[in-house]
Parts: sequence; structure tokens; C-alpha cells
Amino acid sequence: MICNSIRLRLLVVAVTSIVVTIAVAGASLVVFFERQVLRYVEQDLNIHWTELATAFGTEGEAGIGQRLTDPRYHQPYGGAYWQVSEGGRPIMRSRSLWDKELPLAGPREDGDRDKAFEMDGPDGSELYVIEREVTVDGTQGPRRVSLSVALDHGQVVELRQAFGWDVTRVLIPIAAVLVLFAWLQLSLGLRPLRAVGHELSAVQTGQIRRMTYRFPVELEPLVESINRLLDRQEDLVRKARDRAGALAHGLKTPLTILRGEVRRLEQAGLQDVAGCMQEQLQLIYTHVEREVARARTSGASVGCGAYTQLDETIARLLRLMQHMPRGERLVWESDIPAGLAVDMDPHDFGEVMGNLLDNARKWAKSRVVVQIGRLGDKVRISVEDDGPGFSGDACGGRPERGVPGRSDPDSSGLGLGIVEDILAEYGTSVDIESNGRCRIVFDLPLCRPGQVPVPSRSAMPTSS
Repeated sequence: MICNSIRLRLLVVAVTSIVVTIAVAGASLVVFFERQVLRYVEQDLNIHWTELATAFGTEGEAGIGQRLTDPRYHQPYGGAYWQVSEGGRPIMRSRSLWDKELPLAGPREDGDRDKAFEMDGPDGSELYVIEREVTVDGTQGPRRVSLSVALDHGQVVELRQAFGWDVTRVLIPIAAVLVLFAWLQLSLGLRPLRAVGHELSAVQTGQIRRMTYRFPVELEPLVESINRLLDRQEDLVRKARDRAGALAHGLKTPLTILRGEVRRLEQAGLQDVAGCMQEQLQLIYTHVEREVARARTSGASVGCGAYTQLDETIARLLRLMQHMPRGERLVWESDIPAGLAVDMDPHDFGEVMGNLLDNARKWAKSRVVVQIGRLGDKVRISVEDDGPGFSGDACGGRPERGVPGRSDPDSSGLGLGIVEDILAEYGTSVDIESNGRCRIVFDLPLCRPGQVPVPSRSAMPTSS
């Protein structure tokens, strides 16, 4: 399964490259060390061969074994050996060979005759050998003999292994330090990406309007593109709301004139025609108001979001309701904890609460109660009045949106439809209770800790 973490991917690549590089470096050091040791062994063999040739040429066969200085020559399988051969057979050898003989090298190229080579030795060992022919004076004239000296290759292997362990103990801390610095490099390199995420979160929560952090030059094109996108979205939302307001004002005068014509028809005795026209005008009015409300809220919950302070906004709306018809005769109660803010655009929250409070103002007998309580990371808001509930079944079923469900002929039920549409944009819905009273409840997400909510703007309620 492919990991989706860029940090982990880059860290795996870095660790793999470090391990491979350290392994190659360690193996190379061991190879170079062995090559230098073999070069030293070859020089040592040259010294041993020169000593053997001198002893054989000056002292003769009887004293050759005593004149060589390496004590390993006198220990069986001691690791250092010499042998004198003539006519393809050994004529004398060191005591260290015991009952074994050194095999002859055979024909070699001229360039390799003076160089050391490897061969199998006694007791299953491998030997590093120098073999050269010399001519000496004999009783019957000049004699051509082959002088060989050898050292056990196992000593080189032991040195190589010991050096390999030493190199490993040195390279492992180096690899650990390199991995640590690779992790630090990735952390510092990816920190601007985390800053991009924090800036976007601050834009979304309304703490800032645009990304203003000083980013590296590699990320500046991305940040500029995001800021242009935010500008474009804000401009589209503003134009949509402006067009919605223009549409509402543009249709207000024609609808007023048509309603006046309906009253004239009623006065002229054309009740059926007037009733039909009144019904159609009401449908047009309901549809236009619904679409205008949707246009005003479309896009508000996306992009550069804002937060609304509950106590300030609701207190402002309650003061407004008290100055509207019937509002001064009602008792307005509120239970709102101080400092709570919800993740909702202030204009949209004003539309929702304005419609609910205006609905309660029209139908309450004497009392309206607004209650807000915290439930985990959400806020539960309820608006309750002591007026009649929604029409429907005995339990007070909810009417269809936009269809009159109350006894008031001037109420179209449009306000509740607008409320449901706005809350749907934020992924929530209303719950209506109509058991001898009217109580409407909905939940909104809380502002996260440490975020400063945007000061809410007052919004005029839409009549229902």
C-alpha cells in the first residue's frame, strides 16, 4: 500500500540512499584496505625471498634452515613457509611444511613472474606465494633452482574482518547522524507547506481574509493563485447577493400594482377571477422570495468562512423584534452563554434567527424563549413560543415548505423554507415540536478553540 505522506516518502528515499551509500563506502574501504594489506604482504614476501636466496647462495643446504629469521618457519603449519625446488621436485623445505609440499606455480607470463599469487597450501589453507628461479654454482656446474616463500592468506582475512567491524562501528553512527539531519531537512523543507495549511485554515475560519504569510519563492505562485481564487469567489458571492436584492426590488413594484388590480376586480364583483389571480400572485411572490434567499446564501458557507458571536447577534435581533408589531406586548427571554461563537456566516445566521424570531412574534400569545446550549463541539439553538403549532396531524406534523400551514392568511410558510435552505448549506436541519406549543431546534458547529470569530453583522429578518 502506497503511503500518502510526502514526509514519509522522502524520508524513506533519504534513509535508503544513506544506507546504500554507507554500505558502498564501507565495502570500498574494506576492499582498499585488503589491497593495501596484500601489497604489504607482497613486500614482506620479497624480503623473505631475498633472505632465502641469500642464505641458499652463501651458506648452502646445511645451514639454510638456521639462517632464516622468521620463527614461524620452525613451527608446523606456522603460517610462513619456504621451499627450494630443482627439476620440478622439492629438494628442501621449511619445517613448517611438515610432510607437505608447495605445489609449483607452472608457466606464467613474463610480466607476472615476479609478482605474488595465491595457491592452496597445507591444512586446507590459502597461501600468498612468490616463486622465482635462480642459478647457483654447484659441484657439477651451474644449477637452476626455484625458490618459493609463502605466507598464510588467513591472516589477511582476519585483518580484513577486523577492519570491517571497525569500519561498521564507525559508519553506523555516521549513518544515524545523516538520517537525523535528513529528517531535520525534511521538516524544515516541508514547514512552508504546513504554513500554507495554517493560512488556509485561518482564511476558512475568518481570522484573515487572504494568505499574507511570507512564503518561499517556490510557493509564491501557488499562494497568489489561491488568493486570486478567493477574490474571485468573494466577488461572485457579492454579485449574486446584489443581483438577488435587485431582483427583489425590481419585482416589488409590479407585484404591488397587480395586487391593486386584484382588489379592483374584487370590487367589480369578479371574485373568481380575483381569487385565481391572487393565488397565482402569491405563488410568484413565494417563488421569487425563495430563490432570492437561496441566491443570497449560495456560496457563503464555502471558502473564506466567518464565525458569528451568538450573544451579540441574538441580542440585537431581540431588540429589533421588540420594536415590531406585537413585539412590545410579548415577553422575550434568552439563555445564551457568553463567548459562544458558531461556524456560520453572520449574514446567514441573521437570516435564520430573524425568520424564526419573526415567526414567533406573529404567533406567540405572550412569551418567546431563546435557549442555547453546548453539546460537545456543537451548539444547540432553540426558539420556543406559546402559540399554536403547525397544522397537520394530531401531533402537529410539519407542513410542506412554502405551503401555508397556519391559520394566518398572510403567512405563506416561506420563512421556514428559507431557514431550512440556509441550514442545508451548512449540513444541518431543523427539528419542529408542536405539542401545545411551537419549538424549533437546530445544531451548529462551534468555533474551534483559539480562533477569533468575525464580528457579526446585523441582518434584517425575512417575514414568514
